[in-house]
Amino acid sequence: MKNTVIAYFAILALCGLVTLSVLGASLLQKGDPRGTLVLSIVVAGLLVTFIYGAVIDRKAKAQRTEVARAPAVRTTTSTSSAEYAYSPAAVWSAIRPAEAAIALDGDVAHAFTVPAIPDGPGERQCFFGRNGSIAMLEVLEEVPERLAVTQSLFPPGDVSTRMEYRLEPTPAGCRLTIDTTMETPDYLTPDQVAMQGFSDSFLSDLEPLLQKRTLEKSRE
Repeated sequence: MKNTVIAYFAILALCGLVTLSVLGASLLQKGDPRGTLVLSIVVAGLLVTFIYGAVIDRKAKAQRTEVARAPAVRTTTSTSSAEYAYSPAAVWSAIRPAEAAIALDGDVAHAFTVPAIPDGPGERQCFFGRNGSIAMLEVLEEVPERLAVTQSLFPPGDVSTRMEYRLEPTPAGCRLTIDTTMETPDYLTPDQVAMQGFSDSFLSDLEPLLQKRTLEKSRE
């Protein structure tokens, strides 16, 4: 329907230019100086139409080129899950703070949290590696003792990593599931085995940490 309307107006415009052209030529033949003015309007209209068409065509070509250059996105996912004989609150307190990464990851030397800004960015968590590396993520969503969703922010690059931590109560304690989603340009192939290994290692290292925290509390 839209194209039909555009075509209709284009025909009307063309008919108008032809009519003006005939009128201008007729006036000139009769020696009427207004014929020059009419033909000047026709020429100006044609020039404006030509320039407008050229600009639109150039923009369309640029957009097509940009789309052609944009690489396709490859999405890779992994899921790890483990059960613990501890309450969701105990597990949540062991994994939620940024500082928890120091106990769970031997490569992290220091970590801290930047609180969320009202009507602005969410909570940011910063991690400093023992090798001098720096990483930062944003907490996108949180339901205390149930759910946390994080998104990598730094270092910047073509890889985007999103992690979802889900806690579910069980008769014996709780189950922690980690879903990892990595988006990369199509020309990059993520190491899914490494993704899975990271989550599996995180879950296995969590058990001794929970045992240690329980023992420390019993001694208090």
